[in-house]
Amino acid sequence: RGPLSTNDGEIAVNWALAGHGIVLRAEWDIARYLRSGRLRQVLENWQAPPADIYAVYPARHGTSARVRAFVEHLAAHFEKERL
Repeated sequence: RGPLSTNDGEIAVNWALAGHGIVLRAEWDIARYLRSGRLRQVLENWQAPPADIYAVYPARHGTSARVRAFVEHLAAHFEKERL
């Protein structure tokens, strides 16, 4: 079988879980599989370049308190996770 390619992270993880090769995913996305032993880390001394995360929401009517609180929560969470 030839190389597999997808732009869907869940499909890529499922392929890795099924033994079809390695996958590059954020640790937070596959942490449960690493903890359970279903996946294991390879190339431990290599790191992917950091990826930016954006919160995209319509701003034309102002930002609701809920959206503002959620975005602030995400920012605090990811800042805490930063190495």
